[in-house]
Amino acid sequence: MGKDTSNNREAQDQRLRIKTISQQMKNLAVKGIGISEWEAQVLIETIEEVYFNDPELRHIKHGQLKYSCVSASEPAGKPISSCSMVTATLTMFSDEDDQELSRDGKEASVEKRQRRMLRICEEAREAGGLLTQEDLAKILMCDVRTVRRDIQALRELSIVVPTRGTIKDIGPGVSHRGLAIRHWLDGKEPSEVATQIQHSLKSVESYLEKFKRVAYLKRKGFTAFEISRTIGMSVSATRTFLEIFDEFKNKAFFKNRMAEIDVVGSLYYQAQDEKKDSPMSKTSMNERQMKQ
Repeated sequence: MGKDTSNNREAQDQRLRIKTISQQMKNLAVKGIGISEWEAQVLIETIEEVYFNDPELRHIKHGQLKYSCVSASEPAGKPISSCSMVTATLTMFSDEDDQELSRDGKEASVEKRQRRMLRICEEAREAGGLLTQEDLAKILMCDVRTVRRDIQALRELSIVVPTRGTIKDIGPGVSHRGLAIRHWLDGKEPSEVATQIQHSLKSVESYLEKFKRVAYLKRKGFTAFEISRTIGMSVSATRTFLEIFDEFKNKAFFKNRMAEIDVVGSLYYQAQDEKKDSPMSKTSMNERQMKQ
């Protein structure tokens, strides 16, 4: 299927509206309250991180749904009826679910379900929530025993599904995206990585592309929030990528990947810098330099 440009335009329009409102708020803060431009910028960024990243305020795309799940801050063992809840936007259907499946027939359906399971669990986690096995059974329209079998099968591939019951096992390198990046930083090529984690090559290349941009902007001195706003990732996902970057940056093979990271990152950086409505526009860059 072709790329859905309507959603891209909608997202770009929304970012432009946010940027315009933010600039207005900053001007009001400087002129009305009398604080410095730097203080106003910090204030606006804090408001943006709290307000504009709220899942309740985001538009959902085709194939997505909003789902209420337990907050990740709630301790294990606490009755769900007493837990705080958060709303997460979950992507139920993606073109990549059907691409480059490693199995046929009935097993292909299993692989597609597992891909969806991983994706929606990570989307919930990035929104500050955690899905339970019962949630997964309900959303994926299967029974809990099927969910448990899938979780065990993925664990055998060294992939831990971030549910409420397994969150203690989760680190930056055990999600399927984290594993893809780690395998690549260890020297495997994208096609090998895709085979290793049983995901499509397109998905793996997408994870790696985002990681390269994150790594490049990190080296340029951008903060986690600035990177997330620039690339269009959640702050949580950005921080996960940054944790992996910090873990590998001093390892020998990482230097071999830096040339590729610099090429991809610089091309993206230059393209964004040419857009008037980009967070990396000349004005935004000057403001960021004032803070340093």
